[in-house]
Amino acid sequence: MHSTYKIIILLVFATASFKTYANTLKVSSFNGTSSEKLQKAYNKAQKGDVILIDIDIEFKHDDKPFVINKEGITFKGKKHSKTKKFKLYKTEKKGNLILLKVGDTHFENLIFENAVNLIRIESGTKVLSNISVKDCYFSNSKYTGIDFRGNFTNVNVENTYFKNCKFSLQTFDSVILKNFIVNTCTFEEGDHQISIDNAFADTDLIEHANIVIKNCTFYVADRFNIALANTRNALIKNNNMHGGLQKYSQAVHIEHDTRDVLIKNNTMKNDVGNAIIIFSTGYTGHGNGRKIPNEEKINFGSSNITLDGNTITHSKQAAIAIGYGRGFLKIKGNNVLNSEEKIISGFATKKTMTFKIDNNALFNGKKYIDISESEMPNYVLIKN
Repeated sequence: MHSTYKIIILLVFATASFKTYANTLKVSSFNGTSSEKLQKAYNKAQKGDVILIDIDIEFKHDDKPFVINKEGITFKGKKHSKTKKFKLYKTEKKGNLILLKVGDTHFENLIFENAVNLIRIESGTKVLSNISVKDCYFSNSKYTGIDFRGNFTNVNVENTYFKNCKFSLQTFDSVILKNFIVNTCTFEEGDHQISIDNAFADTDLIEHANIVIKNCTFYVADRFNIALANTRNALIKNNNMHGGLQKYSQAVHIEHDTRDVLIKNNTMKNDVGNAIIIFSTGYTGHGNGRKIPNEEKINFGSSNITLDGNTITHSKQAAIAIGYGRGFLKIKGNNVLNSEEKIISGFATKKTMTFKIDNNALFNGKKYIDISESEMPNYVLIKN
């Protein structure tokens, strides 16, 4: 054999000998209680490994949360049956179930239930990236299903069901939030089903891009299907939203200097409150800070909202309610908006928000162009 070929072959074998292969660690193969088995599997896991959860994992009410601080681990439920998944749960609804402190972490085909926070993710001073939740089920949380605290990029929550979580999916004070995708998920019950709430994020430093909520089903919530506060560059697309139970409830709630939101190709209703609200805020922070006097509220008004191809099948109150609006509200001609009251009702907005309404937009079955000046207050009424 030619010496050159010998060298190449030796190099190939040498490279192969140093290659690291990902391991699959079966939780059931370890000793101890179910939670001890999970901990032992995690202790052994290295970056790139899969922890295969093939038993239910029980945490006692006074157990500390299961802490994840190693990157590159996938937690995957073994296929159980067509209708069942393996679950992680607490015996009483106390504390956090999972506490995640790193990025590059993935959850797949699992049930999380019965805790104050089912998965709490804390970025600290870092920006966490590459976190995914796929084919999972979250239920019965006292506070959150998934709670993102801090700064994140490249997050994907897909084909996941949330039931009876007060805040099903929440971001909290995210100055940096980019490529945050919620796709093909279902939300049932709860107060805020999706809450992108960045009230304490420094407005001058915010970097938000490609925040997308699409192809989801939102059943009736207590208050909000989707709530945005101090958020930028969000797309709400191809969702079916059923609104809320309370008089002050909305399918889409926009407040606290939220800007540049595209609401596209959704079907929504609210049999009690409004379909959409665009508002300032009453208090600084998360509703528990300084009360904002009326003369300052315009500084927190939301702006630049576009409706494209939506159908509001029914709204008990005004389809779109606006307070202290800024920038513009654009309603394209392919929107079909229905309400028992007005289509748009606003206050403290006339001089600060521009309305761009296409003549072909349907307001309670009538094209906007066909609404006479005398009829207009029955459809659109903006007070200064």
